[in-house]
Amino acid sequence: MPEPQSDTASLRSFISIHLPPAVLVAIERLQGKLPFGGSIRWARPGQIHLTLKFLGDIPTASAADIEAAMRRACAGLKPFTLTLQGFGCFPSAKRPSVVWVGTAGDLSTLNALQTAIERETQPLARHSEYRAFRPHLTIGRVKKLPFRELPALGAQIEATQVGVLGEWSVEDVHLMKSELSPEGARHTALASVRLE
Repeated sequence: MPEPQSDTASLRSFISIHLPPAVLVAIERLQGKLPFGGSIRWARPGQIHLTLKFLGDIPTASAADIEAAMRRACAGLKPFTLTLQGFGCFPSAKRPSVVWVGTAGDLSTLNALQTAIERETQPLARHSEYRAFRPHLTIGRVKKLPFRELPALGAQIEATQVGVLGEWSVEDVHLMKSELSPEGARHTALASVRLE
């Protein structure tokens, strides 16, 4: 007889929007064309997503409650269109750490969705985000470089112009499990909720 699952079991998780294959291919092509030498560790296409809420380490048993919270957050919201465009780095050009591609399109619906997810999942999440939501896709991370080299790299990133990479219809959101390994994070969908 199998042993019951421990109440202390946990999983690292987040809620996100997935990108269609054509948009991921466009990002991969962009990564291959950018002139930053070996200064950036590029994210694999399977790791790229639009994060709506990082939950942190949550009890495995609470996944069903998170899914129910996502359903409440999505109620009454219809599918909407986003465009991938814009390029930059966080936290600043003087100290770049993350390289991102931005979003445009129906940002009012996107913000409404993110706000509802934040509200509905707040009692269940182990992680609270105090920064304002800035929709973006992390496509790379700056490797460990001498501090004096960072401003020049940041200036080069900020000066890079990226046009529209693609457009897609957001029709569902996903609860994802993230498992860290030396090869990078592996993401697995635990639940999906469709917009009405």
